[in-house]
Amino acid sequence: MKYLFTLVGLISLNHSFAQSQLKISLAQALQQAQANRLELANGQLQTQIASSDEARRRATWQPKVNAGADFRWNTQIQRSVIKNAPFANNQDVVLRFGTPINNVLNVQAEQKIYDAQSPIDRTINRVNVASKQASLEKLNVDVQQQVTEAYYQAVFNREKIRLSDRARSRAQGYLDQAKTRFEAGTLLQSDFDRFGLDLSNAELTYRNDQRDYILSLDNLRYRINTTQSVEPADSLSALFRQFQTQETANGERIELRQEDLSRQVNELNQRKEQARLTPTVSAYGAYFAQQLADTFNPFASGTWYPYNYVGVKVNVPLFDGRQTRLNRQDYVRRAQINQNTIQQLKNDFDYETRAARNTLDQARENLAETQKNITQAQGILAIDRVRFDAGTLLLADFRNSEYSLQQAENNYLRSVYDVLLGQLQLRKALGSL
Repeated sequence: MKYLFTLVGLISLNHSFAQSQLKISLAQALQQAQANRLELANGQLQTQIASSDEARRRATWQPKVNAGADFRWNTQIQRSVIKNAPFANNQDVVLRFGTPINNVLNVQAEQKIYDAQSPIDRTINRVNVASKQASLEKLNVDVQQQVTEAYYQAVFNREKIRLSDRARSRAQGYLDQAKTRFEAGTLLQSDFDRFGLDLSNAELTYRNDQRDYILSLDNLRYRINTTQSVEPADSLSALFRQFQTQETANGERIELRQEDLSRQVNELNQRKEQARLTPTVSAYGAYFAQQLADTFNPFASGTWYPYNYVGVKVNVPLFDGRQTRLNRQDYVRRAQINQNTIQQLKNDFDYETRAARNTLDQARENLAETQKNITQAQGILAIDRVRFDAGTLLLADFRNSEYSLQQAENNYLRSVYDVLLGQLQLRKALGSL
């Protein structure tokens, strides 16, 4: 009982806020989700980070220029020994070279000239950016599917409320008619109680459908990632008409593109490992100004002595402990794994497409069948109601006819919903979502 009061309170609260809810179409829901979902914002930031890798690579080819200053006071000048000096009768001579003050100012520059890894790094950066963009596109597809499914579910649950409310109204009308007959003495107590039970069950179904609708609205709001209360503006029939006018075309599954980009990165890394064994060439140069003086006076003339140099440096790897060979073997294996995964994904997607087509075909057949069933059930119930009012039809038979119509309506609603979901799954399987 406590649960019932809580549920009724939630339903009343939902109705009180119904006027403040924002009605949005499916297209608007998808647009808001694209703007609000945080994982999409993170995906865009990751793409920007990957794009900046190329700028960092180009920066390594800019000249490296350093400036320095060294002010030194030699508190005790270093001594040098000349063994067996011929000018000192072959005696050892101890000499001191230098001055107490030794200041140095310098500018040094280095420029990379050749590195076989650089063009490979450039290609790797380009492929990494494409991979991040593919990941962002995959996130977009996932978000679209989540929001669309949540939107369909909310519309479906709202249509269920309409059917259950209509069933409740019918049950109430039948109970009122039964009450008149019971008071007139033409209906048994047990038969009258059955009409009351039907109304009670109809009201329970109506409350449950309301609860499901409230939960589906909360799920839709969560998928859009908004604090605003929302509700679908489209009806199930409008969505169904939109589905009938849409074309389902073959596209490219993003997962295949992602795996192929991963394979390209592994193959490029294999080439990069090989390029590590090639020489690297760089040019360098420096300019120094050295002051030698007895006292600290950096502005004294005749105490500064400049010198400079330029050169070319070649670095040739000779042996790296077989690291390059082992790394290359690993990247070859990883590329083969990528290739095998691509083939497995193709097999999976082919099966997924066949299964989605079969499910959609079955849903279409069920929809056509339920449409005929509703028409037939409505005709049977109209005839049976006249017969029941005339007293030529048993109550049990009349109730069965009414139950058949309710089942036909619910089956039709479920069939429309299944067709919409089937179309969504097929579009995903074909890569056209």
